Amino acid sequence: MAVINVSAGSQAVLHLAPTDADGQAPGDLDTAANVLTVPQMQDITINNSTGVFRFKTLDNTAESAVTTPATNQISLNVVVDETTFFGTGNADVGAVVENGLFGVSSNKTKVAFRAYFSDPLTSGSKYLEGTGFISGLSPTVNMDSPVWISPVTIEVDGDFDEGDVA
Repeated sequence: MAVINVSAGSQAVLHLAPTDADGQAPGDLDTAANVLTVPQMQDITINNSTGVFRFKTLDNTAESAVTTPATNQISLNVVVDETTFFGTGNADVGAVVENGLFGVSSNKTKVAFRAYFSDPLTSGSKYLEGTGFISGLSPTVNMDSPVWISPVTIEVDGDFDEGDVA
């Protein structure tokens, strides 16, 4: 068993990119020029929550349970970077980089993501990927935290797919 230590600063990386023509994650998500690497993450939570339907019957003293489809979600908090949040405005770089987190959320643009558990440049590093929608943006600033901080949620459309860096 190996603990994944993220203290080096090169782990826990999140890449976002436009989906392909079929609405799926492109095969070159790790090398595509139109990938947005989300900077300045404070934390990230990957949630795979299998639903459960519980029911009682008159002939049993205990509840029964049946699983239902999972609700998958990624949530994180970021220090707001102007370019990442609002985009570059450059149409040549793809919808995510061009429009930023706010633009793809506001436009309800489906995005592809890949969340790396360790260094994305190291062969064999694990990641989860899929597609979903950006939501939950809520930038906040105050005198005790004088930089903009925002939660970001990716509402996953479907399952997570597991992979290894080649």
